[in-house]
Amino acid sequence: MQQEGDKHALGYISYSMLRTELANGRTTYLVEAMDKRWFMDLHTCRDTYNADWAFRYLNEWEMELSKHAKKYGGRIGPDDIQRMKLQGAVYIHQYIIALARFSITEEWFDDIQFAHEIELEDVFELRVGEYLDRSEVIYKRDVRVKDSIVIKDWLEEKKPYDYIHEVFRKIDGSQGNYERIRLQYADLSESSFINSVFTGGNLIGSCWNKACLIEADFSDCLIQEARFEKANLRGTSFRDAVAVPGIYQSERWERPGFQPVSFAGADLTGAKFQGANFIGAAVEGACFKGAVLDGTRFSLGMHL
Repeated sequence: MQQEGDKHALGYISYSMLRTELANGRTTYLVEAMDKRWFMDLHTCRDTYNADWAFRYLNEWEMELSKHAKKYGGRIGPDDIQRMKLQGAVYIHQYIIALARFSITEEWFDDIQFAHEIELEDVFELRVGEYLDRSEVIYKRDVRVKDSIVIKDWLEEKKPYDYIHEVFRKIDGSQGNYERIRLQYADLSESSFINSVFTGGNLIGSCWNKACLIEADFSDCLIQEARFEKANLRGTSFRDAVAVPGIYQSERWERPGFQPVSFAGADLTGAKFQGANFIGAAVEGACFKGAVLDGTRFSLGMHL
């Protein structure tokens, strides 16, 4: 379509769960490629994704409910079961989101041909959600040039929701006070945050690959699913940080579990881990020379 002049640069690719399809026993997601106008893009470019691998269990559950409903003398009808099925679909949908997030990485995106052959906006998002409803950013690409001073000042405001899923690559935020900041799934790769404070922050899913984080303080942070691959973490503090993979606080958790935090190839010389929980972390190739590990919990048999 772009070659023929029928499609502008892409700003979004969106995967949407279709409740009507589910109600009719079909597990089809609508895939749409859209320009920066998002759903106002009138040049339709659509495909479908079959999510039967996940939703077939919901269909089986529906059939099981229908069998047992007969015991209640018609008080539980097909409409009731259909309503329960669509309510349950929300939780199955979370596994589609988890699969997408696990699959789409910066390295993968850079390697695939379409990233070079298809014209993209400076800001591009891949999202998964419900049709014309709430959706979640799975991957964000932002190649705009950013002013480190402006970005640092903005981050130090510690706004509650503004930084989630944002891209802060190759910026210098050193000597910053980011206490209790929320950076879920933000991309801070190749940035410098020397001697910066992130204590008590929510950094779940954040990416710090090849970042310079010398003497930074990540004490008491949530860093499940975060990536610190090839980062410089000399003297960095992870006291009482939580990095446990799988399901955390299961009594109120309704989503798939976290992937392991990764320190692959990172330099952790002199880092501090007292009281931290890193069970299941990926530390292959990381340098722990001189690190303080008092009270730290790692997986049995982990090679440091």
